[in-house]
Formats: sequence, C-alpha cells, structure tokens
Amino acid sequence: MGESEMKRKRGKGAKWRQLGKAGLVGLVLGIVLGAGGTIFLQNFNPADEKSLTPSAVFSRIASQNEMVSASQDYMIVEKVTDTNTFFDLFDIPFTQNSFWYRYVGTIKAGVNLENADFSLVGNTITVALDDPHVISNTPDMEQSGALEENNNILNPIHVADVDEFQAQCIEESQAKATEGGLMEEARQNAEENIRDMFFAAFGDAYAVSFVWRQAA
Repeated sequence: MGESEMKRKRGKGAKWRQLGKAGLVGLVLGIVLGAGGTIFLQNFNPADEKSLTPSAVFSRIASQNEMVSASQDYMIVEKVTDTNTFFDLFDIPFTQNSFWYRYVGTIKAGVNLENADFSLVGNTITVALDDPHVISNTPDMEQSGALEENNNILNPIHVADVDEFQAQCIEESQAKATEGGLMEEARQNAEENIRDMFFAAFGDAYAVSFVWRQAA
C-alpha cells in the first residue's frame, strides 16, 4: 500500500440474514440465534436427599466455575475495498483492491459461578449472579475464507488487511448477538438450569429466586 494510509471501505451490498439449510445465495451477512444452552444436569447425580442441604447443592453448582447457557452461530459475508490516498485528500487512481470474505463462527454466552452468592430464608433460596457475558467467540476456519480477490500490483492485499477484517467481524458478531437477545437467553437458561439442580435434589420444597448484578 506504499506509504499512504489505508482507507477501508465495506461493500454496500452486504446484508444480515439468518443461516438456513440452503447454501449461500447472493450477498449474505447472517446471524442465527442458537436455541437453548448447555445441559447442565447431565452429570448431576444427587445423593440421598436427607444428606443434602441447599448450601451443599449450591456448592456443587458454584464448583462448575462457569456455565455456558446459550450459544449462537453466525456468518458474515462482506466485500472489503481499499484504495491508496494522497494524504487522505483524494484517492489515487488505479490503486483499488478488494476481496469478498466469509467469516463463520460460534458465540457462547453464560455466567460466572465463582462469584455467585447464596442465601436461604425460610423456604426461599436466593442466588445472586453477575450478568451473563460472552465466554467465547470461536471461528470455523473450515468454512471461513476469501471467496474472491481482486488484487492490485500497486496496492496488494496483505495478511494484515484480512486480520483487520476478522477483528471487525468478531466485534460486529458480538454486538449483533447482544442486540438479538443472546444475553437474555443466557440469563433465562441459567435460571432454568439452576432451578432444575435444586429441584433434582429437593423437589418443590424450595422456591428459587435470582438477583442479577452488573459485572464489575
């Protein structure tokens, strides 16, 4: 790109769209909300009910450290263009390059159990948790990659250009996931999973309520 500063432009045709069973058609920028979270009870085998207490069950829950309670698959397909400029005053002719890139990944959201708090008043159990957060955002590199490249000898495409676009995809996917309700889904699934843990140990002997805190 010479000594001029890179000016990145995104293609105007990119759109958001849900992932379906069909293949990619046209210009797609899609994100699909995952349904449900991790099944948290599959390894929970309560002992004799008489030997358990609510605090003991809570200790088992907290010992998991982190609970993944919702996930989301997404796909971003966009055109990225770059043109050399003269001190950002005007574009230099014949220096434009571009590439179409598909970025596919999975976001997992959940709650931190290490700093969860527990209290018992009468027959009501109260669990305090920090708000859900993104636990991981993992790309699927088998499906991700360049779909088309229009290189330019005067302004070649560099690895750094692709790395920058991938970083933008991560930020964009997490913002769209939050806007699309992934954190609320993670919150609801976490409550359901924890309630199920207590129900597995005590039946309906206790009511379980939750207090959600903003993470520090």
